[in-house]
Amino acid sequence: MRRKFYIINIIAVAIFSLAACKKSSFLDRKTETLTEDKVFADSALTIGFVNDMYAYTGQDIVLQRAGYIATTGSNDWACFDEQTSLALSYYSTPQTGVIQGTYTASNYSLNNYWTTYYKKIRQASLFLQNVGKTPISAVRKNRLIAEARYLRAFFYVALIRFYGGVQLMPDVPLNADDILISKRNTYKECVDYAVAELDEAAKGLPNALAQEAAEYGHATKGAALALKARMLLTAASPLFNGKSHSTDATLLPYITYSATYNAALWQKAADALKAVIDLPDYALVEDNVTRPGHGFWKMFIKGRKNSEVITPFVVSSGAVSFLGGTNFESYRFPRSRQSTTYTFCNPTESAVENFGTKEGKAIDDPTSGYSPNNPYVNRDPRFYFSIIYNQAPLWKSGSGTTLVPVDIYFNKATNALAADGIQAYYTKTGYYSRKMANDSTGTSASIERCLPVIRLAEMYMGYAEALNELGQTEQAVSWLVKIRKRAGITAGSDNRYGIVAGISQTAFRTLLQKESVAEFFSEGHFWYDTRRWRTAEVTESKNIMQTYISKETNGTFTYDRTKLALSVNWQPRAYLAPIPQTEIDKSATLLQNPGW
Repeated sequence: MRRKFYIINIIAVAIFSLAACKKSSFLDRKTETLTEDKVFADSALTIGFVNDMYAYTGQDIVLQRAGYIATTGSNDWACFDEQTSLALSYYSTPQTGVIQGTYTASNYSLNNYWTTYYKKIRQASLFLQNVGKTPISAVRKNRLIAEARYLRAFFYVALIRFYGGVQLMPDVPLNADDILISKRNTYKECVDYAVAELDEAAKGLPNALAQEAAEYGHATKGAALALKARMLLTAASPLFNGKSHSTDATLLPYITYSATYNAALWQKAADALKAVIDLPDYALVEDNVTRPGHGFWKMFIKGRKNSEVITPFVVSSGAVSFLGGTNFESYRFPRSRQSTTYTFCNPTESAVENFGTKEGKAIDDPTSGYSPNNPYVNRDPRFYFSIIYNQAPLWKSGSGTTLVPVDIYFNKATNALAADGIQAYYTKTGYYSRKMANDSTGTSASIERCLPVIRLAEMYMGYAEALNELGQTEQAVSWLVKIRKRAGITAGSDNRYGIVAGISQTAFRTLLQKESVAEFFSEGHFWYDTRRWRTAEVTESKNIMQTYISKETNGTFTYDRTKLALSVNWQPRAYLAPIPQTEIDKSATLLQNPGW
């Protein structure tokens, strides 16, 4: 009986999603008593059931998660990067508990991931069990089966990246009276299962170039292969490949693919990444003619589809979510550019320092020409498309098409703070975020944009990483050059875009990790990257810094980089999230992650 209730709940959500898209035809059906048989006997209801599975496939990139994630933690209006050292959130929670290490397995702010993802896995299995009952054509049915397998694997990958080895549920959903022993599968078993499922799904999914326009956002062959590549790159990375944060022999099988280093894992990742790169469906969006790095900016905000996005953010109706100017710009722009009483996502100095110079040199390179007294000149073009800094040119109401500098300072001449200076609920750091925002129109000018969950640049960067770890550093350089060229970095006389000749494997590894922040800031990558690299004990243990800027009476600016009051307490246990304590309490055979 409990199983029937669960099915009805899933169906109700699916129908609600359909009703939102087809108001006249499905509003009436909301009052029906729905059963499993009714849903899978109706083509439209069956398709709606599959469409609803897409909910939560993009929660790492949404700008404020509370609007998309069920039962979020207190005040969870943060984007995912605001759970790390790269940005501060509007509210102090949930980020404070993550940064300070005060959460327990009982009250961890992201505990909803576990239950939400398993519900989606069960939903996909329920569909696969019942799809034979549907009157849908064989061709459409086969594609929906492939979509469901992809989505089930997607949520398993999400669990594995977050928790390590998890429990692989039976493909046939259980009845309420079925006995289930709660026990984790090993990390290797989970990765191998997800990879095999994605390979199978890819066989039944269309190529992106052949996908019908109305189906954009639904899974493609490229999406399945890219997710597989992401999973294999994670498995090859230090945290899961011979450099675990734990020495507990009992737990190691559940948190590592290989307890000792295995170089072959990097080759598997490289092969999977290259398979996606070689698909004819995708290409970097590049335009350095309009202005340096214009393609990087354009890729995020110009239209609903482009050649670089492999997996777009999709809402529960199965449709791509297009966030217009009234969302991103209103949430992120400073007070002088929008009418709301808050601003989300304040980049920290930890983020800003990862953006090098236009010549591709790190700012701590003594030959870079970087000056801490004039820090925002001659920077990587991606900096200007990602960060709003003091005197950054930005659209302002009443200025027409002229961009007006943003004032983020304390004015000593008037002994007063500028409207956009450091203050609660606007910026705590001296910066605002411009990433994925339209910087040239007002917040009321809605645009079509697509948020990328996975894009081709990730495949290039991952391939470069894998090649470097395999000792093929010069080949890796050639792929990072493609990223830097698109970014608008100056080629230099040697056409190496700031990458020194003969760079070592270790130096390239450090370079690539900084590059990843510059390329993917605010896209939800850093949480996972700094953990899989085993660099979180450095990046997440540093003080959170702000830049307090003063405008002197002579009109010049001084920059005072100071530690924020937010204390930092990184703990090794945070390399993996805790399995919710409520789940651990249910079974003596379900092992908790180390340190929790």
